[in-house]
Amino acid sequence: MNQSKSKLIVEGQADSLFFQALIEREQLSIDVEPRYGITKIHALLSKLFKDLQDGTVEHLGIVADADYTVPKTEGGFNKRWQQLTQPLKEMGYDITAPPSQSYVGNIFTHEDGLPPIGLWLMPDHKNEGMLEDLIKKTVCEGEQQSLLQTASLCLKQLPIKLFKPHHHTKATLYTWLAWQKRPGQALVSTLNADLIDRHSPEIQSLIKWLREVFDQLI
Repeated sequence: MNQSKSKLIVEGQADSLFFQALIEREQLSIDVEPRYGITKIHALLSKLFKDLQDGTVEHLGIVADADYTVPKTEGGFNKRWQQLTQPLKEMGYDITAPPSQSYVGNIFTHEDGLPPIGLWLMPDHKNEGMLEDLIKKTVCEGEQQSLLQTASLCLKQLPIKLFKPHHHTKATLYTWLAWQKRPGQALVSTLNADLIDRHSPEIQSLIKWLREVFDQLI
């Protein structure tokens, strides 16, 4: 089987499984490659640049969590933006400013006509957060929303919280997933079991960006 020349780089296995499921549902032809951390993505860019130059890769997208500025000021949108756009700028890509509105990813062009590179920082390409924040925002209304709200309330009432405050959303989601018909599933189950609204404006905006990056418009 020939490897696709369209490559989406993500941070980890959970992200990879989620995007593979989303891409399959949308009938897109994109290879998803997990790199296990933001630093691994940064280190990979020089190799990918060579692949773009010789035509091994014709379309490239990068998705990473913006994360948070607390507690160690290691993340946050501005930090992640700088980490990922600086090497692209050094490779000759025109780094335009982030969009003024949320849920609109960037697509950077190259001064010598190399393939564009797309960038989306989770959850909405504007604010702090991660994939779990996007999932939480798009949980289906009714029964699932009620369960999610109850999970959040339960966590707030815990007498002892071992997780860090900025991981509240992550803890809420996995508590909610533990209450499903099949407890303890991974994030990809939110798509496979139709627990989130794939037709929500947020998910549709992400899909629109994917189609534009990978030139697979309807």
